[in-house]
Amino acid sequence: MIKEADKANFKKISIHDLKVGMFIVNLGRSWIQHPFFRNQLTIDSPKKIEKLKKYGIQEVYIDPQRGLDVPSPRGAEKVPAPESRGLNPPPGGSAVRMEEPQPPALHPSFPPLRGAGISPIQATGYVPSIEVLAPNPIKGQPMGEEGTDAYPESPEKSDSVAFWEENIGPGGEGLFSPESPLRVPFDDEIPFIQEIHAARRVKEEAEKVVRNVMTAVRMGKSIEGDRVKRAVHSMVDSILRNHDALTSLTRMKSYDEYMFVHSLDVCILSLSMARHLSLPREEMVEIGIGALLHDVGKMKIDPQILKKPATLSETEWVQVRKHPIYSLEMMEESKGIPEQAKQLALQHHERFNGNGYPFGLKGEAISLSGQIAGIVDFYDAVTTDRPFQKAVQPHEAIRKIYERGMEEFNRLLMERFIQCIGIYPFGTLVLLDTEEMGIICGVKPNMLLRPDVLIIHRDSKTPYPQPFLADLTEKTAQSSWYKRSIVMPLDPQRWNIRTEDYLRDLNRTLRGSVPAV
Repeated sequence: MIKEADKANFKKISIHDLKVGMFIVNLGRSWIQHPFFRNQLTIDSPKKIEKLKKYGIQEVYIDPQRGLDVPSPRGAEKVPAPESRGLNPPPGGSAVRMEEPQPPALHPSFPPLRGAGISPIQATGYVPSIEVLAPNPIKGQPMGEEGTDAYPESPEKSDSVAFWEENIGPGGEGLFSPESPLRVPFDDEIPFIQEIHAARRVKEEAEKVVRNVMTAVRMGKSIEGDRVKRAVHSMVDSILRNHDALTSLTRMKSYDEYMFVHSLDVCILSLSMARHLSLPREEMVEIGIGALLHDVGKMKIDPQILKKPATLSETEWVQVRKHPIYSLEMMEESKGIPEQAKQLALQHHERFNGNGYPFGLKGEAISLSGQIAGIVDFYDAVTTDRPFQKAVQPHEAIRKIYERGMEEFNRLLMERFIQCIGIYPFGTLVLLDTEEMGIICGVKPNMLLRPDVLIIHRDSKTPYPQPFLADLTEKTAQSSWYKRSIVMPLDPQRWNIRTEDYLRDLNRTLRGSVPAV
C-alpha cells in the first residue's frame, strides 16, 4: 500500500529519460495493456525499457527514494501518481480505467477486469465487481464450496498471461528465434467441422488397436504390426485432412485407462508435430507407429509399481527406467516395425542435456523422432491425472516445456511444438477482459496469444443462448487496441463446464453462429 506521504516524492518523467536502476511506481496504464504483471517494477535492464516503448508508453512515474533519480530536471515533474480511479488512454484509443489492479472485497488477489470498450459507467472509473455466484442449474454451473464459486483467486493464473506477453509480445509473435523462423502451416484440405466426425471414428478404432496390443503383449504374444500400421495410416490421413480435428480429441481423456489413452494421445500429437515440420508422409507413419508403441514395454513391469501413488524405491525406479529397452525388444520380435519407430520408442525419455534415460544420450545423438516424442510424452503425461501426480492444465504444461526448453529439449524443436499446439491449446477454457468466457477453437502459429475463441458466456453467470466465434486479432474501430484479450485460463472442472460438449457441438454452433459483438 502506498502511503500518502510517499506520493509527494514521485516524479513523472518521459520514457526517454528512463534509466536502468530507476523504480517505477505507476505506468499510467492497466496491467493488461503492458507486458509486466504489476505497475510497480525496478528497471534492471535496457530490455525492459525497450518493451515499455514497444507498448507505446510515453511517460511513467518513478520513486527516487526506491531507485535512481533523474540526473537533471529535464522532463521531470514532481506530481502524485494517478489515483486508482484515474483514466489514461490505451495506445491510440479511447479512455478506459488505468490503474494498478485493485481487488474486489471478496477476492483480494484477483485483479478487476476492463471491458472491451468505454461505456458511460466505465467513464466514471467504475468496473463491475465480481460477485459470489449463485448455483446455476444449467451447463456451466460453477462448483465450489457450499455450491458457489467466483472467478479464480490465484494471481498465478493471471501471471500466466503476463509471463507470455513479457517473453513473446502481446500477440505471441515474438516466440521464434532467428534459427527457427515462423513455419507457415499447411492449408487444411477440409474444415474442422467436416473432419471431426471421421476423426472420432479413427480415434475409436485406434484405441481398440492399442488396447488389444497391450493386452496381447501382457499375455506374452507378439505385436500385430500390420494392424498397428493400418490404424496409424488412418490417423495420418485425418491429420493431413485437418490439423485440429483429431488433435482436439486428445483432451478427452479417460483417467482410469492411462496406459491406453496416453499411448494414443502421444501418437496423435507426434503426428501433428510431424505435419507441422513438413515431414514426408512415410516418415509421419513411422513416427506414428513408434509413438503408438512407445510405452508397450511397461507391460513387462509390475502394474503395482506403475500405479504406486508414493515415491518409488530405487529398485522400482530401476525397473521403470528399463521400459524403453523392453519396448524395443518387443518391437524387434514383431515383423514390419520400421527402424525409426524402434528408435523413437527407445529414446523418448532421453534429454537434450544428457540427463535422460536409458543411455543418457545428449544433443543430436538423439534422433529427431526421439526428440519429438520426448517433448510430446512430457506434455501429455503432465496434463493427465496419475496416481502420483495431479494433472496440470495444458497452458501450464506448455509453460513448463518453454522453461525447460533451453536444457532438457532441443530449443528449436520446442519452439516448433509450441507453434504447433499453441500456448492455449485447442479446447482451453479462458476468461477474456470483456468478462466473457470462451473456449479456444483455433490456434494461429504466428499470433499465439490471439487464437480463435468460441464465446460461451456473457459473464460468470450468464451463458449466451448461442455461442459464437471471436477472432482475438480483431481490433476496435475507434482505436488500435484489441477488442478482446485473454486475461487468464480457467479450470473447466471448477466451473463444471465440459468443453468437449461445446467442441462436439461446434458444427451446429458454426451453422448458427452470430457475429461477434
